[in-house]
Amino acid sequence: MTDFLHKHWRRLKRSLSRRFREKLLPRGYRRLGTRYGGWWVDTTRLGKAPLLIDCGLGEDISFPLAFLQAFGGKVIGVEPNPRSLKYCEERIRGDMRVIPKAFWSESGKNLEFFLPRAQQDLPKGADGVSGSLDGSHEYAGGSRLEVETTSLAEILQQCARAQCDVLKMDIEGAEYGVLEQLCRSGEIRNAAQVLIEFHHKVTGHSLEDTRRAVEQLQRSGFQLVHTEDRNYIFRRQELGHEEPVAE
Repeated sequence: MTDFLHKHWRRLKRSLSRRFREKLLPRGYRRLGTRYGGWWVDTTRLGKAPLLIDCGLGEDISFPLAFLQAFGGKVIGVEPNPRSLKYCEERIRGDMRVIPKAFWSESGKNLEFFLPRAQQDLPKGADGVSGSLDGSHEYAGGSRLEVETTSLAEILQQCARAQCDVLKMDIEGAEYGVLEQLCRSGEIRNAAQVLIEFHHKVTGHSLEDTRRAVEQLQRSGFQLVHTEDRNYIFRRQELGHEEPVAE
């Protein structure tokens, strides 16, 4: 009985903490999608025909579909995993297109993509969907395939846009290398909002690697607005305008 009460008390504390932090979000933020696949978006910073670049779709595309339903515009999804591609192609609608490539800092590269192990060989609770360019991912160990890469610059060029309203990255550990290059080149500022799921501890990357990535984004002019487990929500600050950084 004591263990049961303790378990539920921990869940209640986590829920109350999450709700309290959500109350601190700036005005205009709205959560789109399911509890599992949803993300927070600053609706006040979307253009009339907003562009969402959604990298790493998996098997929950509730976020991009809710984005289209709420704001119209265009969604470009990026997904190299054949199983996820099949799932997405059967469900996409509206002005959403999926590119069957891996998101990277450069386009036109051929990289090795690690598919996840069989479901029975994965950690408890794993969804068995997410492959990765990072061979240290705890899901990796299944077969591998060669995938072609695309990039932020290439997608923007194809869409005839100078920037996207939202860039989302759930790319299973590859985000560290991609962010480093985008911040170094300054290309990251071609996104008005950046939503990232970091994969410290489930890959060879540590929490300290995530802290360094956050600092890179902040030095590039982005404010960390909110965190939700491994999901980090950033928005670009205008040059010369200081905003407090979220704790």
